[in-house]
Amino acid sequence: MEDSVAYSIEVNNLTKHYGRITAIQDISFTLKPGEIVGFLGPNGAGKSTTMKILTGLIPANSGRAYICGIPVATHPQEIKRKIGYMPENNPLPHDMRVGEYLRFRGKLKEMSGRQLRKRIEYVLDLCDLTRARRRVIGGLSKGYRQRIGIAETILSEPEVIIMDEPTIGLDPHQILKIRDLISSLRGRMSVIISSHILPEIELTCDRVIIINRGF
Repeated sequence: MEDSVAYSIEVNNLTKHYGRITAIQDISFTLKPGEIVGFLGPNGAGKSTTMKILTGLIPANSGRAYICGIPVATHPQEIKRKIGYMPENNPLPHDMRVGEYLRFRGKLKEMSGRQLRKRIEYVLDLCDLTRARRRVIGGLSKGYRQRIGIAETILSEPEVIIMDEPTIGLDPHQILKIRDLISSLRGRMSVIISSHILPEIELTCDRVIIINRGF
């Protein structure tokens, strides 16, 4: 990341309406390079809407968002090269094998050859998936599938990681594994994690941003 970029994520007065319903209203926050930040709020607070705006999937009605100094609204394709995004209930192809899926996703991220092979080996090891690389995704537990989602998210070494409820539906042992995995990214990537569980955020993150009813 360039030294001149003060924030990995900068959000200024973002507002999003769905018809007459206000999902978020004038929210502002920042993330510094290498920081892990929790985005905390109850279900329906506007967390997923904010994250979709940050990834360029949906537009805001007003306000501005920047990824590594790049305006999301006017440069959505450029910012997609800067981020890794893991949505809530991360959709995975159940008929593909783990290694096959990571190769497929790597090629979509414009990776190839030795670089892609090295990164696949790295994320398989980091996410404790090496022994599962030839297993069919549909036959794996939710804990394994969440780790596959994280492996894919960090595969291209993006500067910013955006995770929407990464531990939802996991048992305590699986949550510990995901927590340790996320903590291992500290200082190397900027990470924002949404959750509605305060203890989980407190144990994982450097600080917390709270949102409720879109504010």
